[in-house]
Order: sequence, then C-alpha cells, then structure tokens
Amino acid sequence: MMAKVKYSIKDLENFTGIKAHTIRIWEQRYNLLKPERTKTNIRFYDDTDLKKILNINLLYNSGYKISKIALLSELNIINNAKLIITERNLDEEPEVDALIIAILDFDKNKIKEILNNYSSNIYKLYSSIIIPFLNKIGELWQVNTIEIVHEHLFSSLYRDFLFSKIDNLASTDHSESSVILFLHDDEQHEFSILLYYYLFKSKGYNCFYLGQNLPLDNLKLTISKIAPKYILTTCIAQVNENKFRSIIQSLVTHTTETEVIIGGHQTSIFKELIPSSIKVINSKKEFEKLAASL
Repeated sequence: MMAKVKYSIKDLENFTGIKAHTIRIWEQRYNLLKPERTKTNIRFYDDTDLKKILNINLLYNSGYKISKIALLSELNIINNAKLIITERNLDEEPEVDALIIAILDFDKNKIKEILNNYSSNIYKLYSSIIIPFLNKIGELWQVNTIEIVHEHLFSSLYRDFLFSKIDNLASTDHSESSVILFLHDDEQHEFSILLYYYLFKSKGYNCFYLGQNLPLDNLKLTISKIAPKYILTTCIAQVNENKFRSIIQSLVTHTTETEVIIGGHQTSIFKELIPSSIKVINSKKEFEKLAASL
C-alpha cells in the first residue's frame, strides 16, 4: 500500500495560494476540514483535503458564501465546482478538449496527431494548448474526473514529441556558446525546461541538458568543465523555503561568470530570495524577450 501524502498547513498555503489563516477558519469555524494528526499531535492534510480546499475556494471566488458552502455535502461541493469549471472553459481552443478526451480514452494516436499539428510552431503549441491543457487537468483532478495515470500518459508522449523536435534541429555540438539546462534534485517537471532546450538549440547554442533530479553539488564540476554562457533551470514542484534558498545559493556560488536564468511557479512564491543577478522568466512576454535577445 502506498503511503498517504501528508501536507502541512504551510504546504497547502504554498500550493493553493490560500492563506493558512483562512484554511484554519474553514476548519475551526465551519468544520469544512477534518485533518488527521501525527503521533506528536501535529495536524496534517492529504490529497482529499487538498482537492476540497481548492473546490471550496473555487465556489467562494464564484460568489458562494462560505456559510452556504459549509451546508453542502461533499458530493454537492464537487458537482458545483465541476459546473463552474465547465462553464468557464467554453471558449478554450477545441484542441484542449480534444486532448482531454484523448487521454481519458488512452488514445495515443489522437494525442500524437494533435501534437503533430503544431510541429511547425512549438511555442504556440506550448502557450496556446499545453498551458491551458495542464491548467484544466489540474481542475479536473480536483473534481475527481482525471487521475494521475492520465497525466503520466500525456507527459510521456509529449516528452517524446519534444525530444524528437530537438533531435531534428541542426547539430550545435561545435558551437563555442554553451548552455547548461538542469532540474534540481527535487524537480521532475520537464515541459518548460525542454522548451528552453529547443529554444537555445534552435538559436545555435551547444546545449547540455542534464535532466531531472540533479544533485546541486554536481553543478560546480559541470560548470568548470563546460564554462557555459548561460545556465538555466526551472522550479515548479513545491519546495520549502530552506530548499529554495539552497538552490539559489548553489546557483550564486557556482556561476560567478555565467548568466543564470530561472523560471517556474516557485520563483513567484520565494521571489524575495532571488538576487538581482539572476534573471527570472515567469511570463510569455519575458520568454519572448529572452528569445529575441539570443
């Protein structure tokens, strides 16, 4: 049996953007949450609690009073959230819904067909299709419509698609301008880092993609051997403040003569920990500006 995922209230705050104080009110005043406790009497929450918090917040931000939400059954909270999600996504690209249907049906050929329709414009695929698709997957997960296995299927196929496009670019192995791309030792989300990989290789850079879960103490050796012009990483997975601080410290310590670029949701949460010497890319406009400057 798999161990139950445990979240602290601070974890929930970082993950959802909902203040810990608000979560405590929902729990104590409205009895909307019933966290378990460790042997040392510390509250912890699981994925069911996480989904419920997200659904409650969705209803609240859509005009429901919290006192009314507290009277709803678990099933009614989910069904009302589903209705809101469905209605607000009516204007999305049809390919987004087509991808959702394809992963629910485990239709690999349809997924590949949709991706291949955008072979000539990888950036449009990512910004117009993949980002809203991933957002919708998150919403459908919180109302129990999509499971982790569906996301894993898509991730595998999309990763293969991106690597095939990267491999088809002209070789840049002999370029004197190099870039190191990596994900830290608690990070597995590759989509955005592979987009950067494609961008830099298409611009003629000699790219060294070091993959997921790279131990930070390996950076010094790699940088000393390659002497890159740029080093790039993304921080998407939830980490605590100490972990993020150690990532930034490693980048600052080992990259004194290299331009460092970092992206991902965690940079917004811990933006005060990022020195001005590190370039943060957190929007389509900033990405386009970077692409134009290379």
